Amino acid sequence: MKKIIRSLIFGSFLLLSISFFMVLFLFSLSINFLILLQDWTFYAMLILFLIIIEEFIRWVKQGSRSEMSDLVAILFFFFLIFFFTKDIFTSIIGAFSVYLWFGIFELKEYPVLNKLLIISLVTYNLIFISGIISNYLHNPFIFNTSFAFSFWVILGLGFILFGRKYIVIWRFMSPEYLTLLLYIIAWLAVVFINQYTPLNFISQNPLDLSNLRPFDFFLNIYFILILVNWLIYFLSGPLLDKLLGIKRLKDDNLINIINNVKSDMGIKKRVKIGIGNYPILNAMAYGSFLDRRIALIAEDETLIPQDELKGIVAHEFAHSKKNHTLIITLITSIDLIIRMLLGFPATFYDYTFGDPQIPFFSFFLINIAIYILIYIFVRFLEGKADLYAKKRGYGKELVKALYNLESFYATGRQIGLNTMLLCDEKINREHQILNYIETAEYIYSSLIEPSRLSLLSNFLNSHPPTYYRVASILGEGLTPSKEAFLPLICLKKSKIKKYGKKFESVREKFEQIATQKFSQFFEIENISDLLNKLNRKELFELDINKDFLFKNKLNNKFILGRLRDVYFNDSICEIDAFTVYDIKNEREIHLKSKLYQKTRVFMDGLYFLDKKTPLILKDIELNENYDDANYVFVKEDNSLFKMKIKDIKLPNSIQILNNFIDHDVFFKNKGKTQIFHCSGIKFNGSYGDIEIKLTNIYSKEQNRLMHLKVKDLIIRPRNIFIVIGKNKLFRESEIDIIKWLIEKQCRVFIFLKKPVNNLEIGYVSSLIYGQKEATESLDVNSISIFNIFGQKLTIPYKSIEIISFESETAFIQRKKDTSFLSKIGYKIQKRIKPQKIIYLNKL
Repeated sequence: MKKIIRSLIFGSFLLLSISFFMVLFLFSLSINFLILLQDWTFYAMLILFLIIIEEFIRWVKQGSRSEMSDLVAILFFFFLIFFFTKDIFTSIIGAFSVYLWFGIFELKEYPVLNKLLIISLVTYNLIFISGIISNYLHNPFIFNTSFAFSFWVILGLGFILFGRKYIVIWRFMSPEYLTLLLYIIAWLAVVFINQYTPLNFISQNPLDLSNLRPFDFFLNIYFILILVNWLIYFLSGPLLDKLLGIKRLKDDNLINIINNVKSDMGIKKRVKIGIGNYPILNAMAYGSFLDRRIALIAEDETLIPQDELKGIVAHEFAHSKKNHTLIITLITSIDLIIRMLLGFPATFYDYTFGDPQIPFFSFFLINIAIYILIYIFVRFLEGKADLYAKKRGYGKELVKALYNLESFYATGRQIGLNTMLLCDEKINREHQILNYIETAEYIYSSLIEPSRLSLLSNFLNSHPPTYYRVASILGEGLTPSKEAFLPLICLKKSKIKKYGKKFESVREKFEQIATQKFSQFFEIENISDLLNKLNRKELFELDINKDFLFKNKLNNKFILGRLRDVYFNDSICEIDAFTVYDIKNEREIHLKSKLYQKTRVFMDGLYFLDKKTPLILKDIELNENYDDANYVFVKEDNSLFKMKIKDIKLPNSIQILNNFIDHDVFFKNKGKTQIFHCSGIKFNGSYGDIEIKLTNIYSKEQNRLMHLKVKDLIIRPRNIFIVIGKNKLFRESEIDIIKWLIEKQCRVFIFLKKPVNNLEIGYVSSLIYGQKEATESLDVNSISIFNIFGQKLTIPYKSIEIISFESETAFIQRKKDTSFLSKIGYKIQKRIKPQKIIYLNKL
């Protein structure tokens, strides 16, 4: 977009904003100006308006938005709507509904994601407009109704855009939609009976136990919904078959295998076996105890590995054997009875057809808390099913199946979403290999130290995290009840270490199973040879011969060492191993990479822990047990200054800037990322005088020398990335960097605008232009790369989203070219992950 167009857009926004504030001012004068001045939301809106003006100015000047512009826009729209409505829920929905308009426009080149955004856009705007109308009429009915039926808008649009497969992109959504449909029918029946018959059903009033008549229990909406739950239970077999397109399985070999597993699981009654054709291997048990059914979910039943099939089916038969669907129906019925006794709304539809006293937003939050508790019990049942399958001899097979399923959801495991199901392109073998490697490492690492994100995301999940299921199956002593609560328990660091130690034997067993599964599935005999062919060692080349403080994640023991080499095990879980020279004990040792976190240290390096005081790191003192340590610094007056390691996150040493000398750095200037050559670093020992000398030798303005003070810069070492946009204003700088990558033959990660096979790793070999021999042209059609598997690929330029790579230097930008909110974001990053950024400022 040209600068004149950006200026016109900004001018239009400014004109509309001034008009809005003038109208607001005149309106406030007609009522009471003091009311406006006493409203805190007015000041919040005004502050965010000023911030968004700053973002606009930078966009007009540079042609690109800041990293925090999306957040600024959402916050501004939130407070703008909240200023008028004073309704938190409507304001949240409204902010996202407005923001989604921009998202639709920006992501129109992402076919699947754009359709999903259209579904969200329509749904959010329907709820938002309903909220505005409700707020104006002072009647929440319209908003509550639109929210209650928004699930059906989502489903309907999903069916229109994607067909039946839309249901299965989310794990375990089908029964929920069936329940919601029958809840609506039940409510409609109650409303009809209340209006057109002498009967009168109780909706939300609590039952008076001191004056309870028998008919009071039966003549209320809760009893009807309880009946609906049981109706679903008894009719779920044929209903889910119809909803998911499940057909009877006709493959005699598979039927025999399943029947043998059924016999092993101690089930004597007949079970109907079906199959749903979707590109994922899974299964589900459903139907009542009078109509037991099991359905395989697979794209091609003839390609299902037998051992994994046995594990999946054994787990589902365990559900059937233990009548877990019946127990869940009892749980939901008890939930409804408790709601009935308290007069608490049963569903969102109560706000459409009834008149609950509790505010809708409060119900929304309390309902989430209730379902978190219910899901704990559901996860308990899942743990019971896993243990029963293990008891019957199918533990190893089930673990293989869980590994396979987790690999399928590799790109969206936290929310159980894989958009690959919604596109026609299939994942290729090379990306499958990368997914299986990444998943094995993820499960293995999570058995040592799971991320908090994965633990928190499990709160509203009906299944325990895969890594805890693996621990329960392969280990001893992890009961289903403990497993259900473990994501909550392990939010505390000490508990993570406790269970990480307990799971040592589990990790060894999983390592064997996953490695065997990987080798058999991809017919790869030697995994270390594969990793060497993929040149994986290149990922560590910037770390070799550097000093690190290694910390054991389980016992907190420290090792001060120099990373001498990296080699690969013949394992798919603990792939990388470190050869380290132990500086304190003067010996060479070998460390498992997954068991240690490492912090880069510069002995005799210059550090600034605050804005003014330069410190030299002279030593790291370790106690005799190696489980406690101090950084030993020397001040300017040669006095020693010690800090416990646990009390500080060590920032980057200024000494890292020495790596820049005679190397190329990446300088973001006016929105463009340009390559500059670092000719020198000037150290004066003072915070304000450290200087970087850069020469622009790669552009038309060759040999232009710049002297930049580090205090005026934001420096992000190592990780470099460029966003490939539609704006040709940045095309020249993009091409310059790609030419640099061709010359240097750096390993690059190319992220593509599609839901499957969307990451290519390799080495750029050439640019392909629209006109032959037009090497100076900006008309680039595609780039040619050799990927790490040795394949030559041609990638359309317009399909590229991001190109990232690692450099010994850094990505640099001026603070003055950065927005106010972005600076706050960088300061937060400096505090949380100080080695990711050099931002010399008082924190």
